[in-house]
Amino acid sequence: MPTIELKETLVVAVGIVVDAQGRLLVGERPAEKDYAGQWEFPGGKLEPGESVFDALVREFREELNLQVDSAYALFSCEHAYPDRQVELHFWRVTEYQGEAEGLEGQSLRWVQADDLASLDFLEGNRALLEKVCALVLPR
Repeated sequence: MPTIELKETLVVAVGIVVDAQGRLLVGERPAEKDYAGQWEFPGGKLEPGESVFDALVREFREELNLQVDSAYALFSCEHAYPDRQVELHFWRVTEYQGEAEGLEGQSLRWVQADDLASLDFLEGNRALLEKVCALVLPR
């Protein structure tokens, strides 16, 4: 039986943003990226020597044109895709400036929690939708 060699673990900062109407910001992966067409919470991989918060700030600026002013850690977990292992660090973005726009060609949507399940989420995000909503949305 052939063995599959996994790449090194990718460490990823994931930002959860909720607007005044209680909607969450999600993005669709563009055609040129792995897992194109699937939805995810915004963020991206850490650069060498970068903290999770610094990566979150950088990724939001580079991908969404948003300036993160304040955020706090929610939880971390690992997920194994067929071709890679990811270590996801979920953060709640509490204060930001700007209007979200897809600077890398990705579609963005503000969605109600009840509508998240209707989107084709990346497996690593899909498994955590209920947990994310329970932590960031009022009950």
